Amino acid sequence: MAILNKIRERTVFLIVIIALALFAFVLADLFNNGGFSGNKASTPVGVIDGEEIGREEFSSNVEAIVSNGGGRLSSLQAAKQAWDNFMLRTVLNQEFDKLGLQVGPDQISNAMEEQLAGDPRFSTEDGYFDEAKMKQFIAELKMVSPEQYYQWINYENNVESGVKTDIYFNLIRGGIKASLLEGEQIYHQENDNLTFEFVKVPFDKADEVEISKSDIQSYINKHKERFQQEEKRDIEFISFNEEPSDEDNAEVLVEIEKLMSAEGENFKNTENVEEFVALNSEIPFNDFYTFEYNFTGEFAEDILSLDINEVYGPYFENGHHKLTKLLERTKVADSVNSSHILVTYEEARVDASVTRSKEDAKRLADSITNVLRRNGSKFSELAEAFSSDRQSAQDGGDLGWITYGSLVTEFNDYVFEKARVGSFGVVETDFGFHVISLKERTSPKDAVKLATIGKRVQPSEKTLNELFRTASKFELAAKQNDFREEAEAIDKKVSPVSGMNKLDETIPGAGRQRAIVQWAFEADTKVGDVKSFDIGSGYLVARVTKKTREGLKSPEEASGAVTPILKKQKQAEQIKTQMKGEDLDAIASSFGVNKQKATSINMSNPIFGGGRDAKVVGAAFAMEVGQVSKPIQGANGVYVIKVLEKKQAEPLQSYRGVAKEETDKRLRTIANPNTSIVVKALKDKAEVENNLHLIY
Repeated sequence: MAILNKIRERTVFLIVIIALALFAFVLADLFNNGGFSGNKASTPVGVIDGEEIGREEFSSNVEAIVSNGGGRLSSLQAAKQAWDNFMLRTVLNQEFDKLGLQVGPDQISNAMEEQLAGDPRFSTEDGYFDEAKMKQFIAELKMVSPEQYYQWINYENNVESGVKTDIYFNLIRGGIKASLLEGEQIYHQENDNLTFEFVKVPFDKADEVEISKSDIQSYINKHKERFQQEEKRDIEFISFNEEPSDEDNAEVLVEIEKLMSAEGENFKNTENVEEFVALNSEIPFNDFYTFEYNFTGEFAEDILSLDINEVYGPYFENGHHKLTKLLERTKVADSVNSSHILVTYEEARVDASVTRSKEDAKRLADSITNVLRRNGSKFSELAEAFSSDRQSAQDGGDLGWITYGSLVTEFNDYVFEKARVGSFGVVETDFGFHVISLKERTSPKDAVKLATIGKRVQPSEKTLNELFRTASKFELAAKQNDFREEAEAIDKKVSPVSGMNKLDETIPGAGRQRAIVQWAFEADTKVGDVKSFDIGSGYLVARVTKKTREGLKSPEEASGAVTPILKKQKQAEQIKTQMKGEDLDAIASSFGVNKQKATSINMSNPIFGGGRDAKVVGAAFAMEVGQVSKPIQGANGVYVIKVLEKKQAEPLQSYRGVAKEETDKRLRTIANPNTSIVVKALKDKAEVENNLHLIY
């Protein structure tokens, strides 16, 4: 009581303390998310050359893409697609504004007329586009449905953008036509040729050279555009998969054994096998026959050797403990050739245009059958007129050859067991009444009917709890000690993942794991950080091993690409200093190589001496006959060449054809505005801030 009295005395004090604690919690959450005005919800989707992409419009586009994709796209995939659409539209519109490109109402109206022609909402009785009808439609839409009116405005904006895009690309097309002079130059590049002698000294003829960090940095600084990189992450992980234990396996085996040995009704003596299987098996009862030639697997031979009503098992297959009972042996055809006319009715919900009752459908099916029994040649005609299976009706009702068990049970039993070849009959299924013509049936083959009880071995709750404890224990140990050593201690394989992008959705070896990618790119996640993730089928514990910043590569990051280039340059300089005089034989001898000859080489296909080297061939075309070059660093070594002969192609009367071919080639590069080199150049030039990874 004394304690309760003290609490009552300090009630106000306690309320203040609790309120302050809650307020501190709220403040901490606000600061963690960017304060009162800078939280994630206010972050724009992106910024393209200063133009923000708002969340509301972007989200609407993402939802539309997901909807149109029929569930095949994830939200992130749809967001990437929406971003590409916004990017294309934005860079083009910005370019239109810079050029002062404008379109008038008449141009937009003409474009809309082309797109909407034939739509009855905007057409006269004669089928011609009626602008007055369209304006009336828009006015009514604005009053009745603001949401659809907004969609219409978007449509008009897209039409306007499309007209501007056509004008823009037409201007480009007009400016990239090849001139006759260019045609002449291209003709001679392809047809002029020369012959020259050369000595090639491979780079490895030089001594080894050292490439320093400063050498690499200097090269990067001179070629910055080639060494830009996106932000990336490297991780490593181990998986703890949900798998049944030996104890789980033993428990399921005991359950399946009880079904064989239970007192009273069991799988051996049951008189209602189908019901027994339904009550005790995770594998449904299959009332079809199985052909012996199709029955394969480790236990097939033993099962096929059973006597009627004999049981085989327990045996383990495909994650299940199983029992299999042989019910029947027979011979049955494995294929039939048949046709049908499906006479459906309203309640079957197969064909929305059908309003007849079930009784009327039965009478119609019987009537069609009677007609066919008198004159079977009318089958195609009747199928086209009455069948609700429109696909087969186009082929006169023909279903072709169908294998046993591929049809619904009633249809299957009729054509494979009951009907005579050449007969006509009616069979009822859930789809309606089928008028069936059985044309051919293969010879009977050995088949069996089996009943199988199966119970999957799955991890128990105890096993799953133990898995969680193991994964959590490893996570704690890996945070304190070496990740790989801890993994080795529990005999787990470490899987490394390199070069993850911030918008990646899948991780090699782990599948779709967007949450892990997001964690790796969080600002607070550091190299060496470890975290466990529930991945649905178990747990994955990951560690960040490397963070690659966006921007210019460091010498260490660019070393793999730059070192071979600089090495060749230094070796080439070393070789050049050792090349003396203009006697090709003497130069070849001094380096232990052979003098070679290149014949009929042109500029458009600069291949000689087993390789392609445009720089050397270009230098050769700039030389006079008989002239010997200075040492030239090529792609495959250092060359000294001597021009022996130059042949200039006969001039053409007109280079119009060559110019046209070149023009067509250039036009193909911009044929599709969405993927043209023009749009790529605009995108590359734009300053872009992409925040998709913070939202999706």
